[in-house]
Amino acid sequence: MRDAKTLHMAYGSDLMAQALRDLEVEYVFINPGSSFRGLHDSLVNYLGDETPKMVLATHEMTAVAMAHGYAKATGRTGVCILHNLVGLMNGSMAIFNAFCDQVPMVIFGGSGPADPGQRRFIDWAHSANTQGDLVRPYVKWTDEPASLEGAMDSMLRAFRIAGTAPKGPVYVSLDAGLQEEELAEPRATGADLPRYSPAAPIHPDPAAIDRVARALLEAEMPLIVCGRLGIDGRTTAPLLRLVEATGAAYLDDRTTVCFPSLHHQNLNGDKEVRKLADIIVAIDVQDLTLATKGYGVGRSTIMGTGAGAASARVVDVSLNDYFGNSWSRFGGPTPPLDDQILADPLTTLEALADAVERIGGDAARITLRKAQLAARHEAIRERQAEALARRLDETPISMETLTHEVYQAVKGEDWRLVVRNHRTWRDGFFPFSGAGDYLGGDGGGGVGYGPGAAVGAALALRKSGVLPVAMLGDGDFMMAPGAIWSAAHMGAPLLMVILNNHSWGNDELHQREVAHQRGRDVSRAHIGQRTEEPHADIASIARGFGAWAPERVEHPAKLAPVLQDAVGRVKQGQVAVVEVITALE
Repeated sequence: MRDAKTLHMAYGSDLMAQALRDLEVEYVFINPGSSFRGLHDSLVNYLGDETPKMVLATHEMTAVAMAHGYAKATGRTGVCILHNLVGLMNGSMAIFNAFCDQVPMVIFGGSGPADPGQRRFIDWAHSANTQGDLVRPYVKWTDEPASLEGAMDSMLRAFRIAGTAPKGPVYVSLDAGLQEEELAEPRATGADLPRYSPAAPIHPDPAAIDRVARALLEAEMPLIVCGRLGIDGRTTAPLLRLVEATGAAYLDDRTTVCFPSLHHQNLNGDKEVRKLADIIVAIDVQDLTLATKGYGVGRSTIMGTGAGAASARVVDVSLNDYFGNSWSRFGGPTPPLDDQILADPLTTLEALADAVERIGGDAARITLRKAQLAARHEAIRERQAEALARRLDETPISMETLTHEVYQAVKGEDWRLVVRNHRTWRDGFFPFSGAGDYLGGDGGGGVGYGPGAAVGAALALRKSGVLPVAMLGDGDFMMAPGAIWSAAHMGAPLLMVILNNHSWGNDELHQREVAHQRGRDVSRAHIGQRTEEPHADIASIARGFGAWAPERVEHPAKLAPVLQDAVGRVKQGQVAVVEVITALE
């Protein structure tokens, strides 16, 4: 590796690049732009494109999604650089995803020059007085430093703010004039990491821990729901202790996995258990309404979650009240709470597990409840097995079959599910051992997240021996297929399975529902939804970007051998994309 100390630091951008190295940034995800040409040069020629290394994306939205996926796979802060106004506009939806997902990310944007005398003609069109206004409603902090000293302070502060819980993206605009400013002599960045680290976790009130622990032990039917902690592998051990010591039923929050799928108290798929709960403890859950009383008890059958426990005692363990602002309605309505622990969720989870084990409960009652929950769990598993047997030979291929076959292909490997489809995911056919097995959803529901996030995670896992697996829809893929090129270019092995139902399926189902409610022609709901005539040849697109991709799979009997071949290719270091024709469901 080239040592920057032996090189001559001559420009402001050299100092900025050195700060990124001192902050231990591994990758910067970019789509090129002249507004950061100085920083680009410094990363390439001053630091040698080594640490950090640039990852070229074909679109700014993909660059941000890559940083998003990388951050979730590593637990470190993701970094990307976007070209002034137009690049920031292109990447803004992906920034919103990262904000909702509470992912630590620093977005640098080239801007200016602020000095009108230094601007080229295009700089007038692509510069703004306050560039950060574009994304200020959905980042934690923005800054546009006016000097190199200010830029150093801003970069250090950005990393601390992004990594302080509740985490999230920040935006720093680095003026092009400052980047190209000549230095009289080399300078130190001041990036002494221990002095700029995020604060320690916020610990819970011991009295609140004792109160909630006793309430769980005294309940007739306690229910524990766990959310964002699912990307942190440290979650499962204390969560197991808490669930088993209280005899509680357990549910994962939407698009997360925190708890072993095959554990007898895991009731994912049981639509009635929330109604039975007399206490619900929600740990790091984004939308408490969804986790407790539910939505859509009225007419909607698409997005409705059914009725929940209206009279249950609700306990919120999260930092939600420290997160967000009034611009977005993300997180749902303000829920009624009976108790709240406003503290670090993992620290609180560990404290609750310690407390219930110390206090102890009625062993006979807990044992009886565990047996009842085990019976419910087995009933869920039986229904899932019946559904798989019934649909195993269907064409187009059912989601039960596809999910089952992907798991069969990877179960012997050290795998990580880095992305999965949302609404059509079928629980119970891809067993998880607990937190860390799945990196969670996109956060804000912005389509186009999947390809970039999968590639960012694959880069993070490249040297770990872990096999990254992504399962995403055709619409998600077609919004950002260029991410495949970045994976192939960087040599990031990845298995990507595309679920192609030739439709923007979620919205087609909505159109069916509206037509049905209005007594209109449901058969016309596909208009403006289907990607047919012609069918997009996703396999050819993937091959064109450098991936190995077989012919699309249309029959269930061909799934297993194709997936086995794909896994072998990934283990050899390739990017494998398998297009599967699936049912619209």
